[in-house]
Amino acid sequence: MNPTRRHFLSGAAAWMSAPACIAGQRSIKTISLFHTTDLHGHILPSKTYDGIGDVGGLARCATQIRKWRKECPDHLLFDVGDIYQGTIAGYQTEGKVMIDSFNKMGYDGWVLGNHEFDWGLDIVESAIRRSEMPVITGNVTVEEKKAGEIEDGAFTKLAPWIVKEVGGVRIGFVGLTTPGIPYWSRPELLKGFSVFDPIESLRESVKELGAEKVDAIVVLGHMGWKRADDFANPIQEMLKQVSGIDIYIGGHSHQDRPAWYWSNVLCTQANYYGINCGRVDLSFDLESRKLVKRNAWTVLMDDRFTLDPVIVESTKTIVENAEERRQTVIGEVSEKISARGKSSPFWQLICTAFMKTAEKQKIIAEGVFHGTFGNPGVDPGVKTIEDAWQWIPYENWLVHARITGAQIRVIMAESKEDRYSDRNLFGLDPADLQSDKRYGILFNSYDSQSGGRRLMMLRTILAEPASETRLIPVNTRESVIDFFADNYEVK
Repeated sequence: MNPTRRHFLSGAAAWMSAPACIAGQRSIKTISLFHTTDLHGHILPSKTYDGIGDVGGLARCATQIRKWRKECPDHLLFDVGDIYQGTIAGYQTEGKVMIDSFNKMGYDGWVLGNHEFDWGLDIVESAIRRSEMPVITGNVTVEEKKAGEIEDGAFTKLAPWIVKEVGGVRIGFVGLTTPGIPYWSRPELLKGFSVFDPIESLRESVKELGAEKVDAIVVLGHMGWKRADDFANPIQEMLKQVSGIDIYIGGHSHQDRPAWYWSNVLCTQANYYGINCGRVDLSFDLESRKLVKRNAWTVLMDDRFTLDPVIVESTKTIVENAEERRQTVIGEVSEKISARGKSSPFWQLICTAFMKTAEKQKIIAEGVFHGTFGNPGVDPGVKTIEDAWQWIPYENWLVHARITGAQIRVIMAESKEDRYSDRNLFGLDPADLQSDKRYGILFNSYDSQSGGRRLMMLRTILAEPASETRLIPVNTRESVIDFFADNYEVK
């Protein structure tokens, strides 16, 4: 049997038989770790990617966490990143609604995720300043200073690791974020913030925790389960190279993986949107101070769980305002707008919207290079803000660059190598492009940074000074909403 498969099965069996807190044994102390990840601003129940509704949300997780706390007095609570981006409530409050909810719930720490940076570094700084708990993320620098060495501003609260003593046991927690951030976020949004190799950071943190005489080491990583490592989720190589780790609690890849083993590390990950809430139990022999048992599992947050009254009440006004915003009418579609094909009517609609935005910003744009995010198209009828969030789910910003016809052809050829891409050039005929002439082209910020390393030539071209690349302070969803508002009826 494949050893990785065998370890996954043994881990699954462990959580299925996991007890509640072990009590009545003088020499054993069990510490419970509760965790959430990739909430993406979801306070109330939502639906899965498969369309299963009425699941998840922080308010349901809070109910489960409250119950666990009553059962297990020796406990800690963490979140593993991507906290506030993804809902209108998160967007309208610039993430404050989620940080405030964490404060009310008494989280013991959280990790920076990549989507924390979607609205720029100022919002990240504000979230950290507002947080009453540590922000544990080691493999980052601000103005070339590492977490834990920053002397001014909110980022002094960044810590590569913390030690928590609970129930007489000392546990070290290391925080890491995905190294993929520079391939998704523009320099204008990151400013002086950068990310470095998580393996290097982890090795250094584990060494420092050794001097702290901790009884166990837990890694909280905004990197998640994959069958094989990729540039954004190198956890297999990380756990292989760095020894001394007992638990890895993951995020980012939006997977429910209750328990698996890698390099003798028990790993776990609690899905996305609060659809699952996670728990790890660590049992210690207090005489020898040794960790003698590890269990990990997740619980589906379905309608068995009521909404926590504290979270519901404290977020009520914000949620109601977001609901009103969600239902705001932006226009009407008279007939179905298909998204099939690389030059679909839906693609033409959003590219036209971007061109109109550039015109309002007095920016000369002759073309757009963009895709449709795999959108199924737009049905006839009245359209609302909620529809716009379905069409464009991420806060990608518009980016303008002046590039040559030859460079445009290189970019298009590169995109064709990605079989899942429907990106295409709008507004210009590739056959008519003059190789040495520069054209004003619009992109989204994600693609301009390589689209997750799928468009590395595009990234290189836009980084050239001659391209005069700049970020336009309008996100792509706002551009489409503005287009509907100007025209109301769209065909």
